[in-house]
Amino acid sequence: MQNIPACKGQSMPGHTISCMTEKMDEIKDERCRQYLLRLEAIVFSDYRLVENMMNDCKEEIANHSCGRVQVSQEGTPHSQGDTIECLSTKVLDLRPACRKQILRLAELQADDFHLDRALFFACREDREKFCEKTRAGEGRCVEQMTRRQKLMVRDYQVSRGLVRACRSAISENQCRRGLGDQNHDVKLSHILLCLEDAEKKGKDIERACQEEMLTHRKMLMEDYQLSPDLLVDCSKDIGLFCHDGIETGGRTLHCLMKHAHSHNQQETISDLCKRRLQETIKQSDAGEDWRADPVLYEACYSMVESNCRAYRGGNARVLRCLMQHLDSPEMPTACEAALLEIQYFVARDWRMDPVLYAACSENAERLCGARRSWFNVNTSSPELGGKRRFESEGGKKSKVEQVLPCLFRYVYHPSPKLRLNSTCAEEVQRVMQERAAHVDLHPEIERVCMGELGKYCSSHTGPGEEIACLQDNMEMLERECKDAVGNYTEAEAKNTGLNAQLTMQCASVIPQVCGTVPQPDTDGALMECLIRHKNTELVRNTHKCRAVIEHFQLLALKDYTFSPKFKESCQVDVAKFCGRPKPKNKADVIECLSTQVRDAVLSDDRHKISKACRHQLRQQLMQRHESIKLDPKLQRHCSNEVAKYCKDVTRGRGAVLECLRQNKQNLLSECHSVVFLREEEEQQDPGTDVVLVSTCKQMIQQYCYDIPAEQYLSCLKKKKSELNFDPMCRQVVVRRMVEQTTDVRLNPDLYQACRRDMAKFCSELVEQMELSSTELNGKLTECLKEQLPTKKLSATCKVQVLTMARSSALDYNMDPILLTNCKDDMNVLCHDYLNNDGRGKMEECLKLHFDTGGLQSEECKIHIAHVIDTQRADIHVDPILNEACGVDDNKYCEGKEKGQHLACLLDVLERNPNGLKDDCSKKLRDRKEMFSAAYKISHLKSIEDFVNHVSASPERNYILLVFVTAIGIIFVGGLFCGRAQTLQVAQG
Repeated sequence: MQNIPACKGQSMPGHTISCMTEKMDEIKDERCRQYLLRLEAIVFSDYRLVENMMNDCKEEIANHSCGRVQVSQEGTPHSQGDTIECLSTKVLDLRPACRKQILRLAELQADDFHLDRALFFACREDREKFCEKTRAGEGRCVEQMTRRQKLMVRDYQVSRGLVRACRSAISENQCRRGLGDQNHDVKLSHILLCLEDAEKKGKDIERACQEEMLTHRKMLMEDYQLSPDLLVDCSKDIGLFCHDGIETGGRTLHCLMKHAHSHNQQETISDLCKRRLQETIKQSDAGEDWRADPVLYEACYSMVESNCRAYRGGNARVLRCLMQHLDSPEMPTACEAALLEIQYFVARDWRMDPVLYAACSENAERLCGARRSWFNVNTSSPELGGKRRFESEGGKKSKVEQVLPCLFRYVYHPSPKLRLNSTCAEEVQRVMQERAAHVDLHPEIERVCMGELGKYCSSHTGPGEEIACLQDNMEMLERECKDAVGNYTEAEAKNTGLNAQLTMQCASVIPQVCGTVPQPDTDGALMECLIRHKNTELVRNTHKCRAVIEHFQLLALKDYTFSPKFKESCQVDVAKFCGRPKPKNKADVIECLSTQVRDAVLSDDRHKISKACRHQLRQQLMQRHESIKLDPKLQRHCSNEVAKYCKDVTRGRGAVLECLRQNKQNLLSECHSVVFLREEEEQQDPGTDVVLVSTCKQMIQQYCYDIPAEQYLSCLKKKKSELNFDPMCRQVVVRRMVEQTTDVRLNPDLYQACRRDMAKFCSELVEQMELSSTELNGKLTECLKEQLPTKKLSATCKVQVLTMARSSALDYNMDPILLTNCKDDMNVLCHDYLNNDGRGKMEECLKLHFDTGGLQSEECKIHIAHVIDTQRADIHVDPILNEACGVDDNKYCEGKEKGQHLACLLDVLERNPNGLKDDCSKKLRDRKEMFSAAYKISHLKSIEDFVNHVSASPERNYILLVFVTAIGIIFVGGLFCGRAQTLQVAQG
């Protein structure tokens, strides 16, 4: 006693013993300690023997009827211990002075459960059995343990185990700073949060203290009644949804968690209750160790044993493992539910993920204005009850909830100075990928889209379905929700790991077709790779994977920012050239940019669109041409034609567009115009021609591997006659060549070479072309061919026109006017050659019948006459003659200029007919007769020729109208002039 000055001056009865008991740790004499321990059992059984208890709690004893001897226990000793028990159960209702005495007493009793008489008598049977899951004594022990736990929550010192194990940690980390050593109202949550903060900062916490912390965290998760604020603010919700809280072992808390993220407003707990729940989960730090949550532990034990056994508890290791197996078939339903219920709250406070917090605390503070300290509790004065205001209470838009979305925005920031460090970026992406499938785990989306989820997505509850549903209905979402979903979709496009459906359905495909794409993917390269390979056999056979890829392609049409590389490469061009009218979606952006590119090609101007953007535009056009679903304009204008002519065509690989091209003559004007635009795009850049590129893939690799994509068709046209050329590819190349003959706009090489010649010789047709949104059916090409004999064409244009003339001579399908004007004659006179072999036999047949007068159609006669007249330009334009006279041409005319070989051979025929081979000699004589007959039609010499020519011309109505109008003007003018002259004579 001499060594404890505080106990010397005590004069009240029993106060000296109470004082010395309180200072037990300072007493060194073992005999004194043992004596005091024996006295404690007597002192703590009667409140009248406890220092200041009688004085400080007299009013409460009377008000709460805690001083009355129980009638049922009048004969039992130590009955005054009931007073202490009674007051401890009403600790929240006591005045500060009395509450201090009760908490102080509970601290002293914590040394030995014998000192708490009510606890001792109620729990002695259970203590003997020591069976955690068995209740004995009709629940008396549990009732008394709950009472003790409630006292611990109010004053951490009631837990002697925590005080002893963590004394040094509490002191070193100043967890009682500003509270004073004599304060008996330091809440357990304050100490736990302080120690957890120290642990997350890397401070060394003793193993025994860590174990005690885990025990107390588990205690908070087991019994919601140990959280007074939650008990008060959630009482109504517990009564409504959770069977009045009768479920134990943490089930009531999980019931509240379940109803915290319900999208049905009628089944959702109040915001205040949700905040209290968030506080409780943070205090227990349930996101750090799965063992702290008894419901999660019980539900997931088997899953952890089979899949996560290698991971120690703590630092969220096991929880991360469970999240990685969330979509595994082995995952028990109960485990998944409990895990998502915990993750719902972890997702709303980035600090509750210890690995994320450790990696990103500096970045969060620098870039997102987050507090550096994990422990953000403001403790007010004890006199005000020690109330705290958590950050989660800070209004509708909690700052804590915004930190992770903020960090995520900086993962892909264009400025390296503002980008997250690699460790933090990796953790942020890991967290976002783990949570990708569940909108509940994205508070920034759930908060603003709750109404839309209920309205549009109530039936979509599977992994990833809710977010996909919101994306599908993006046009109908409210502004805030639309922005949130748009931001997430843009991020999803960059990092396909955020696309839960894609990750799930394409897991087996990605390593095989896109294994070389660096991971993690941050620029959309993986999605681009999957799109490129979606028509491979492997992906086509994985139907669900292909469906997810195509779904994202459709989604990307809603906004060009959902295509990262396209946005990065083209955003400057879009801002410069596509501002008016402002594009509504990606399809509008593609239409605008492709129009700019097309106009530059047609006008032979320098490209305004940057090279990088044109490269990305090619990828987008290829996707658009591949599937009509990705071409809203074509789908809108051609839906009836597709249903009528292409209903049996397998969708994808450009098949529908190809079908429409082959049925152009049957299309309505609106559809025809759109199809013509698509043909223009593909002819100007064959790299966007899906059918050509896919069918001719091997031929391109073999013959055109070093050729730019814009020149693929030109290259393949030159090589199509090679012996080992793929027949299927040849068919496609020929079809494209046939298309080119229908309109010069579909033949960029011809258009650029002959642009000035067309303006000079075919100006009326050029004007007609500029007003037309479809083909001119070869009229401009024919006009250019007619200039060949006159030798007025420019050199570059002449080369292109000669090439086209030769091609049309070999394949009659490449002469659209012949197909129109000579259809009947071909069917009747040249039926055997309708099965085109590409060797010019059909045209030769028609020319022979022209020579003999066998053609019935005047239109056909005129056109064949023009063909024959055109072929006077050069022997190479006449493939049949060239084949027959090739040897003689080399023999007699080798040194002649181009265009002089036919004249040379005709001269040889006149001078030395026997010097030519018989076949060549015969063909030359036939040609002379044809030239003569054709000349009579092509160069009119009489009124009769003119009349016959006009009557046979397809433009006869127009010519007659012009002729009659001219005659009428002359006649009327003559009348006026005659009358004027007569009047003048009369006046004279």
